[in-house]
Amino acid sequence: MKKLISTLGLISALVLVASPAQADWAIDSDSRSTVSRMVDDKLTQVKADGYFLVTANEILSTPQMSLQTDAPGPKAQYAVIVGGVVDKIVTWDGYTPNRKIDAYGIIVKLPASKGVKYIDTNGVVRFKPVTQGSIISVLESPGVVVTPSYDIFINQVTEIVSLLQPSDSAVAEANAPVVVSQTVEANNSISLNINVTDVANLPSTSSVSVYIITDGRSTTAIGLAPSQTAVTVTDIPQDENITVKTVIHDYVTNTETVISNPVIATTAVTLPAAVAARDASQDLATIAAPVIQAVTTDSSGARQATISIPAVTNFDGNKTWATLMVVDKKTGSTTAIGTDGSAQTLDVNSLGSNSNYEVKLVLRDLATGQETTIYGETINK
Repeated sequence: MKKLISTLGLISALVLVASPAQADWAIDSDSRSTVSRMVDDKLTQVKADGYFLVTANEILSTPQMSLQTDAPGPKAQYAVIVGGVVDKIVTWDGYTPNRKIDAYGIIVKLPASKGVKYIDTNGVVRFKPVTQGSIISVLESPGVVVTPSYDIFINQVTEIVSLLQPSDSAVAEANAPVVVSQTVEANNSISLNINVTDVANLPSTSSVSVYIITDGRSTTAIGLAPSQTAVTVTDIPQDENITVKTVIHDYVTNTETVISNPVIATTAVTLPAAVAARDASQDLATIAAPVIQAVTTDSSGARQATISIPAVTNFDGNKTWATLMVVDKKTGSTTAIGTDGSAQTLDVNSLGSNSNYEVKLVLRDLATGQETTIYGETINK
């Protein structure tokens, strides 16, 4: 469901005070309407530390899958959006196959600064990083905001809309976490040494925690003792974009203040090259696509799809996973059914009556982590 933005005029008025600059990213200052829209759309996560707007052009100009451009480009960071929420942040060249890009939701390139400047309630220019767990909405046309999905970008975009944000320098937040160093451990995980600034200035009624957010919105949280300013966080994935946050809880007001840093990359560890268990090009050439045999509707209005999948030649369950996935093209909500690689017919239940679904067979090579996707027909509403 689409909602009108009632605060676009307010956004423009505020930034005029601070030398406005055109941009394709901005703070979503009407987060209440965003939450209401997402609740109406029955999306899973509607609360976040940061709400952002992007223009439709930001989505249209980003390859939504690998091999859609002529060649690799400079590497940059891309947000993978599932159900309106940043689920992963991937460093990508815009071309090369990447399982985190091809197997998930809408893709949008992060701004070069990795965040957005805005004016806070005190009139101070601040900087808000885009992080895992941020909620992204699309300014599809003047006054119309929607949740990112494949469906809205083909026929409904009527014009490119530019946003505004301050061009003045942002003032840094107090109590921001600082990653002092990274250490590669024997098991190839990463330990982070983190300092939190200005803790001594916080009231005694507050507690401080450091949060690490990795892909999939996986969270590690460590509380700090009174006056503690440094902490080491272990078992963080190597070669991954992560978010580091300070979370301050005030027990008197029962409120939380969250200060996020721009996304950082953990150290990449050189590992022995894995030997692929399967030949992806051969699989794409020889394995047939899933076929929808029937779609029925039950008494509650939910749909059931009967789907046949082909046999996977030379299948070894110790080396490969074969999974049938049915993905809501709007929200990214996924039903996944693991198989034994044999030809079979499966029923997928509880599909919404007003959604379009992508059907695919995904082969995951357990040695390399590479996923080969064989696309079938679409279940249309």
